[in-house]
Amino acid sequence: MQGEKKPKLLTVDDVLFYTGGGLQIYEKYCTEKVGRSMRRPWGRDRQPSWGVFLYNGVWLWKDQAREDSGNAIDFVKKLFGLTFQEAMDKIKWDFGLGGKQSVNKALYTIPLSEMNKKPAHISFITMPFQKRHHEFWNVAEVTEDWCKKFNCFAVKSASLNYKKLYIDPKERVFAYYCSEEDKVKLYFPDRKGQNRFLNNVSYHYLWNYSNLDCCDKLIIQKSPKDMIVTTLLYPHVIATQAEHVKIFNEDTVKRIMDKSTDIYIAYGSDDDGRKKSIAITKEFGWGWVNPPNEYLPEVNDFYGLVKKYGLKELENLLKYKKII
Repeated sequence: MQGEKKPKLLTVDDVLFYTGGGLQIYEKYCTEKVGRSMRRPWGRDRQPSWGVFLYNGVWLWKDQAREDSGNAIDFVKKLFGLTFQEAMDKIKWDFGLGGKQSVNKALYTIPLSEMNKKPAHISFITMPFQKRHHEFWNVAEVTEDWCKKFNCFAVKSASLNYKKLYIDPKERVFAYYCSEEDKVKLYFPDRKGQNRFLNNVSYHYLWNYSNLDCCDKLIIQKSPKDMIVTTLLYPHVIATQAEHVKIFNEDTVKRIMDKSTDIYIAYGSDDDGRKKSIAITKEFGWGWVNPPNEYLPEVNDFYGLVKKYGLKELENLLKYKKII
């Protein structure tokens, strides 16, 4: 069909024709191999009860457990919570057939921060770093191989509670994989506020703790991102799930103190980060090594410090604090 002129206003039949009867639509948006027997893409399904089949040149889906069925357009409607026209626009846009860019309304109307309050099943598929991923880490002098040492991967696709998430083709998404729990924290750096994270890792988990030996000095950071940067200079670094004193319950403090008794908090240098750093250090008698105020407002954390001034500046800060 290459070179064939496409009509300006595509009908359902046209869209199905240009996508192999709709088969390519299922293959694009499903998180597992498409077949006659598979798990339902939009909900919990212990036994495979969902599948696709060919009927008169069109690939249809059928949910045996719920006696529900439809074509590939209906599939996109249900999967992404869209109207019929929005589903058509999304398919046409994603397959280069015109239309306009659409988003997964069912997921975007609920902030990711609200989703994070409830345990969720999150799955993801990795991909080799593309230019956009390299650019994000290379400004902080971090390579793809260094990221992989800490189970940080670029994400090709992901799903929440067996429902595929919308990810813009140009968007950068990273997965911090927690092998001990077989769970993950997804990081969307191109999004804003609390919608940058989707996380089902337990609240008191300490990133990199399992790789840590006993040490003289230990740095605790607010995110795996900053931890990955700091380990370029100093190996004894862990990261918490959030900037909050409640992270440090009795068991967590004991585990940390088992590794070192000379501990430094390295959270953000904005007002919120400083207040929480001070509260934690007062509570436990630890030190702190936040980026100096003189770097605000551009620099708030170690990643930002290296991005703006280079790894040497972070090295100078750690030497000034007599950590290295």
